[in-house]
Amino acid sequence: MAFSGQSNEQHKALYKAAFTEINLMLEGKSPLQFKRAVFLMENAYLNNTLNYDQFNTEISSIAIKLRSLIEEKHIESYRTAANWAAFTYMEDSIPANEYRPYTYDFQHFISTKDPEIGFVSKLLKTKKGNCNSLPFLYKILTEECGASASLALAPFHCFIKHKDEKGNWINLEMTSGSFARDAWIMQQTGVTVEQVSSGIYMNALTQKQSLALVLKDLAANYQMQFGTDEFDEKVIETGLRYYPTGIYLYLVKFEHYRVKLLGARKQKQPKSEEAFKKELSLIERQLSELGYREPSKKEYEGWVRENEKQKTVTKK
Repeated sequence: MAFSGQSNEQHKALYKAAFTEINLMLEGKSPLQFKRAVFLMENAYLNNTLNYDQFNTEISSIAIKLRSLIEEKHIESYRTAANWAAFTYMEDSIPANEYRPYTYDFQHFISTKDPEIGFVSKLLKTKKGNCNSLPFLYKILTEECGASASLALAPFHCFIKHKDEKGNWINLEMTSGSFARDAWIMQQTGVTVEQVSSGIYMNALTQKQSLALVLKDLAANYQMQFGTDEFDEKVIETGLRYYPTGIYLYLVKFEHYRVKLLGARKQKQPKSEEAFKKELSLIERQLSELGYREPSKKEYEGWVRENEKQKTVTKK
């Protein structure tokens, strides 16, 4: 959706304000807050229809329930207590969540056409989410309880990595609500050893890389609503500065120059057209060096459907 006139400029201003605040976090001028960054990104797209106090209060109220679960279990001394509590609250049918756990939205598992499908704010309202909003909320909740959880990526996919009691990394797959070995995720999503080595998939993201991933969403959503200009390019370049192997950042950057190229052709600007072609070739070379290959949406959909069947069988 796009807006016109003053409303259009006010909407764009929300994006710019969101970028400014997230950039201050990345520069070390304000605390790194994944929760706040996610809210700013979502609120920009939704044209200031969200309320941070309300969003924050809802997260805080859930965190209180998680601490109660930890106390009831007498596991305060365990480093993974908050991880267990967040997982239990989100996945199990228990009194704390009024017997309504969060579920995977198997009808809308890719958010390309409607970003709101993958928003945490939508997940909080509907208790239905995808492989973007579910791990994002899990990370927010564990951090709200003073613990940690890292995002990790695979083609079309985001999951959680966190350390167990012995300090070893484990994978938490919110699609099926289960733990998964690296080898299994790689096999199911088609990740290669080369891609893991280059850093584009399977690695636990740092806090700054996680914020850069949020900037990717900010830039992609801006492109969807307002097209390409200096702003989305600035956002992407900032994200790549802190996450140089961020494959999805490169893809949004590619889209920026693809649109620019089409515009130059339409306006018959051969010099600009040539310049944009060079930029696209450079991005393609960078993608190749990182081992990126365009994943199959059909194969990923097949994997998601298989997870849906497994969850149905488990419930029975």
